[in-house]
Amino acid sequence: MRMERFEAQGFLEPLRGRVVEGPRPRQLLVTLMADYWLAEGAIAPSGALVDLMSDLGVPESGTRTLLSRLAKEERLIAVRDGRRTFYRLSDGSRTRLASGLRQISEFAPPDRPGPGLWTAIAFSIPENRRTTRQQLRKGLSWLGFAPLYDGLWITPRPVAREATALCAKLGLESASVFQGQIDGIGSAHGNPTDAWDTAEVHELYGEFIAQLSPVLAALEEGPFAPATSLACRTALINVWRAFLRLDPELPLELLPAGWRRTEAQALFARIYDGLAPTAVAHVRDTVARHSPAHVDFVAGHMLRTRLWAS
Repeated sequence: MRMERFEAQGFLEPLRGRVVEGPRPRQLLVTLMADYWLAEGAIAPSGALVDLMSDLGVPESGTRTLLSRLAKEERLIAVRDGRRTFYRLSDGSRTRLASGLRQISEFAPPDRPGPGLWTAIAFSIPENRRTTRQQLRKGLSWLGFAPLYDGLWITPRPVAREATALCAKLGLESASVFQGQIDGIGSAHGNPTDAWDTAEVHELYGEFIAQLSPVLAALEEGPFAPATSLACRTALINVWRAFLRLDPELPLELLPAGWRRTEAQALFARIYDGLAPTAVAHVRDTVARHSPAHVDFVAGHMLRTRLWAS
């Protein structure tokens, strides 16, 4: 099996459609900046970003419109140098993306003990604040919460401080965050794992492994083409990031037998790290065509496969 460029553009697309939220071009561009320009002060030539996004299947017009929009939203900062334009991550974006990468690298190590205490949030939001309710639910989902009941969300993660900060940011007054033990009550609903569809997550892990196993086998035969490496690596981390929202790191003793999280983690890390050298070289070569003086701003990172060695 050899991964060609046209195949890479649809890499993991069926699974992505099931687990990833939000517009694809925006995610691709933000991922590029996070993967290769995360360092403080790192700037990327706009022309290089256009070329790299083209490798990912996004046309020039779409990329330039998106760059302008993200700059207006202060997610990116435009930097002018004569007639040329460069972009860097805003301080807020860089902080959030660095935190996201740490969460990925620290996600559910096999030896992590189960929670002594669960974190829960109870809230009531009036109907005329529907947008606030949606923002709260989205933020809680990214923190690992899920609804056990309509107004009671829980997670095994110790994120009481983050949940409290989210409520304050949204200006919520009718919300309480607390920690405690949860005992299952009732045979139909009430156990903490009922808040998540563990059967679906288990199925998604299986689908992820099935799609990635032949990719790892191909990668072990030799490196992919430069643009293919970039496209596969970008698609891979966007899909894997969704599992941090879908799987809140429930203790293994509360999960179905044969849970495949660790297997999927190891596969993800080996491919993501294995694609890194060629992908980084491709980004640097692309930047060199537009502004050789800015090649050294490109800095890739690896997840260190050993974190999930079984």
